[in-house]
Amino acid sequence: GKSCVLVKMNKIVDFVPKPGYVSEDDHAFKSAQCRSSSNAIAYPADVDNIKNIAYISENGHDNNCSSLETKWFPYEDKKERQDVYQAPYVWVKFNQVKPNVLINVICRVFDANINFDKKSSRALTRFQIYIKDIPKSILSS
Repeated sequence: GKSCVLVKMNKIVDFVPKPGYVSEDDHAFKSAQCRSSSNAIAYPADVDNIKNIAYISENGHDNNCSSLETKWFPYEDKKERQDVYQAPYVWVKFNQVKPNVLINVICRVFDANINFDKKSSRALTRFQIYIKDIPKSILSS
């Protein structure tokens, strides 16, 4: 079964990203094979129980680690903006989800200016995926 989920980053007033990550994140970046750039915040997801994931950034890149473009930062609340604010997002495509198994997913933002805290769920989101296996006999009828 395949499933696609849109993950967006909530507005953080006056947050200015500092692309990259802090040294404690080094292992996660290496295991996700992520590379940060000067105009994007790396955004890998937990892959413990999922075989194949593709990330599709808002710029259309499809790879094993996605990023959020820095053009959406800083969000300045309700100050006069000439453009329409769009929360930065990434599509997460689960290509090989095992059917009939509840899968817990954690997606986390990596940035040198974000203080990650797993207990309070700061800089991460959690959700579950469950794909029900439909018998072939039902599909062919």
